[in-house]
Amino acid sequence: MATMVPPVKLKWLEHLNSSWITEDSESIATREGVAVLYSKLVSNKEVVPLPQQVLCLKGPQLPDFERESLSSDEQDHYLDALLSSQLALAKMVCSDSPFAGALRKRLLVLQRVFYALSNKYHDKGKVKQQQHSPESSSGSADVHSVSERPRSSTDALIEMGVRTGLSLLFALLRQSWMMPVSGPGLSLCNDVIHTAIEVVSSLPPLSLANESKIPPMGLDCLSQVTTFLKGVTIPNSGADTLGRRLASELLLGLAAQRGSLRYLLEWIEMALGASAVVNSMEKSKLLSSQEGMISFDCFMTILMQMRRSLGSSADRSQWREPTRTSDGLCSLYEAALCLFEE
Repeated sequence: MATMVPPVKLKWLEHLNSSWITEDSESIATREGVAVLYSKLVSNKEVVPLPQQVLCLKGPQLPDFERESLSSDEQDHYLDALLSSQLALAKMVCSDSPFAGALRKRLLVLQRVFYALSNKYHDKGKVKQQQHSPESSSGSADVHSVSERPRSSTDALIEMGVRTGLSLLFALLRQSWMMPVSGPGLSLCNDVIHTAIEVVSSLPPLSLANESKIPPMGLDCLSQVTTFLKGVTIPNSGADTLGRRLASELLLGLAAQRGSLRYLLEWIEMALGASAVVNSMEKSKLLSSQEGMISFDCFMTILMQMRRSLGSSADRSQWREPTRTSDGLCSLYEAALCLFEE
């Protein structure tokens, strides 16, 4: 007989919603497939088993043997108590059966998949928090998006400071790139972008995927940074070769963290556009051989992270990879095609 599924505490992780949406629905129909998906829930700590409750097998309190006959009301009371005790025992036995255990696992897996679908496609303005109680889906609270909260004067001052700070940073970077090559400004700009790449790489996968939990000011900052970096990647932007390459890598990292097809397609559009400019300028031999390139290791790290997040089980020999140069680089054009195929 299968082990009884203990009471569990549900704690859905937002960054795994995309992974659950892509799960094969046909596998839920088989007991083996349900067992694999349930073990995934447990390993990701989205389902936390709780301690098994002590079984109460004590029956109803019946009167001792007495010579006096019981009244009809008392007899009905004791009969109801006996039947209720037998019904509780029957429920306990049935819940310990293999069928009941597999059914409860299947329901939890379906609940997780439906939550991911609802959160990604039908719940943009609010986030439904799962009730952290054993086997209880009631009591789900709707938390309004932070964008619906009234803005205070403090929020306005913070937003003004962030906006002006970003504008100042972008202006300083552009001015430093326009300095002569012998100046120290170039390395300073590239160090800033390289530090940003390290910060984005250190984040857990899909940390920026749930935009309903990001304040409007954060989304606006991401939009400004993305627009600035797109302008930097163009060969005639004024930045040096390394700066353009680092900007492409940072853009790709942000697109992967945001976990949406829209941002990945925007990166592909940027890469193809930059490659087209590079090809037109190479004909006049105005560019070096490292133009229109990106770090091979950086690109493959992000690509492998995407495949792990989606639970890809394909053979690695079937995966398309860009050509790696002797400098450890690959062309933006090949990287865009590889990402588009993915």
